[in-house]
Amino acid sequence: MKKNQQEATEIQETSKVTVEEAFVQLTEIVEQMENPKVTLEESMDYYRKGMALLNQCKDTLDQIEKEMITLTEEGEVPDGEIK
Repeated sequence: MKKNQQEATEIQETSKVTVEEAFVQLTEIVEQMENPKVTLEESMDYYRKGMALLNQCKDTLDQIEKEMITLTEEGEVPDGEIK
C-alpha cells in the first residue's frame, strides 16, 4: 500500500474510535515516540496519527460542549440530573 493511502486509511480508522480509545492510543503513541530506536520517519508517522486523534477528540468535545450549552440555554436538564 502506498504511504499516502496508508495514512488516509489510518486517519479513517482514527475517526471510528471513541474519545477514551483515542486517549489510550495517544498514550501508546507517546511511548513509541520516546523509544530511542524509532526512526525520524516513524516518529513523523506517529505524530501524524497522534494529531489526527487529537483533532478528533477536540471536535467531539467541542460538539458535546455546544450541545450542553444549547440544552442549558433552553432550560432543559441534561440526563441524569434531577430538577
